[in-house]
Amino acid sequence: MMKTRGPAIIATLVLSMLTVTGCAAHGPLTTGTPPPPATAGAAPGAPTSSPFGSGVPLGYDCGQLVDAETLAKLDPGLVPASDLISANDSPDEEALALTGTVCAWSDESAAVTLVVTASKPDAPTFAALKQKASAGQRDAQFGDAVTAYVADEQLQLFTRDGYWATVESSLLSEPVNVTTIGQLLIEELPAG
Repeated sequence: MMKTRGPAIIATLVLSMLTVTGCAAHGPLTTGTPPPPATAGAAPGAPTSSPFGSGVPLGYDCGQLVDAETLAKLDPGLVPASDLISANDSPDEEALALTGTVCAWSDESAAVTLVVTASKPDAPTFAALKQKASAGQRDAQFGDAVTAYVADEQLQLFTRDGYWATVESSLLSEPVNVTTIGQLLIEELPAG
């Protein structure tokens, strides 16, 4: 019995450490939901499959996706969130399932959260995500290399090279914040 609890305890400790940093890559942080099945023997950089489709693992850390200077501009009280929990069918759950990166920050005093994701899904998954996002308003400010959609408090970016990035936050109610964080993500992700 101890042998079966050992891996669960180790997994819980690792996930706890990731959530304390506000960043998670290569595995879901949802509670009460088992992780998607791993692809045995997958080579680094090789696509992995999930219920949402498949994706190529990304090596971004949260500081690469949104640097400290940008966080301070958006809200100086933002700190890494220690309780990232993905909602069903949310962009962060999908990005994690696609072996992408999900980062979260919060400012509890202002009741503000910021969740940023980046992933590289396979072509059919990319097309399905883009179709789903197209229900939002198209934002042309980022140029031809990126298709962007804004809906409610969410920004979704689709690059020509097949990268998908999302931002969820009440901070997006200010157009200048959409531009600031959208441009930062576009500069970080490879473009084709």
